[in-house]
Amino acid sequence: MRVCPKCHLEYHEDEETCIVDGAKLEESADPRVGHLVGGRYFLEKAIGEGGMATVYRAHHTLIERPLAVKILHKHLSHDDTLRERFRREAKSAATIAHENVIEIYDFGETEDGCPFLVMELLDGKPLSKLVEQGPIPIALAVELATQMARGLARAHDLGIVHRDLKPENAFVSKRAAGAWHAKLVDFGIARSKKEARLTAVGSLIGTPQYLAPERIKGVESGAPSDLYSFGVMLFEMVTGRPPFVSKDLPGYLVAHME
Repeated sequence: MRVCPKCHLEYHEDEETCIVDGAKLEESADPRVGHLVGGRYFLEKAIGEGGMATVYRAHHTLIERPLAVKILHKHLSHDDTLRERFRREAKSAATIAHENVIEIYDFGETEDGCPFLVMELLDGKPLSKLVEQGPIPIALAVELATQMARGLARAHDLGIVHRDLKPENAFVSKRAAGAWHAKLVDFGIARSKKEARLTAVGSLIGTPQYLAPERIKGVESGAPSDLYSFGVMLFEMVTGRPPFVSKDLPGYLVAHME
């Protein structure tokens, strides 16, 4: 986390200057590191940060099991919709219970009122890091894609649509025998047929580079829209680039639709 020394606004790690006063941002110590969450999860260090939450490497103090703990940002903790999305992320991933989907162990709330979820600590890297190195060999791409498709099929069988499939939301690692293993992660905007809608009909939610045309038009098609996004991922895996490139959001939307 970075902070402005003048106005004290907080920023993500990739920001350099404050948008308010232009001051150079400084590194800020994370106050949660070194403390317990939920009375039993000790946070060791921050290992990732996004727009909604920070992920920490942690361990269970009773059984000394390594874990990852994802905590909603404090300034978002009063947003009922985001809190509900966080709860649904935990419920969706836990319901799927598949070897190619990240495992969720627990869900709770910090002492200062921020929702958190406890999940397995993955050893590896996001698929996006692998794609950045160039086209993935066909044999490996097929192996990883098959595993992700199995996890996705399990979710769809249970009526859960991911809605944000992209290389950043797949994690790949090598097991002891040298075989690659893939897992789908981040079900933060997933939708289950059994849950009430959180966004208004026609609202655009997801990552523009991977959105299915019907999603752009405001049509909630369910599993088929996931398959379109999955296809975009496969294209990027084997070519090393996305099928469409644009300098702005409208450009991506038009490219997918036309």
